[in-house]
Amino acid sequence: MYSYNIPLEELKRRSVSFWLPPGGRDNGVWADTWVMLAELEADDTAPVLNLLAQNEVGGYTVHTSSPRVRTNGCHLLYVDTTRYHQAEDVLMIFLRGKRKAL
Repeated sequence: MYSYNIPLEELKRRSVSFWLPPGGRDNGVWADTWVMLAELEADDTAPVLNLLAQNEVGGYTVHTSSPRVRTNGCHLLYVDTTRYHQAEDVLMIFLRGKRKAL
């Protein structure tokens, strides 16, 4: 397996989004480390990003067509690693509210 080591000095010059998949959308809340939290339907990305921003949790979504993902049109949700559990809570509240609306 090929791996590439980036010197620490060069890492300091890279933006935070360097580590995220390209072509996504963030919610404007800064984070220095990210972790994938969930797969979202396309219609849920904007409301979830807004709720995360209201709770001061960094969020980023990106469309993926990876064969690993169950459905086409799915968006991956990345959140601030240090606020992971808070992001889980926000997402669960959103999903429960969505289920009640159905």
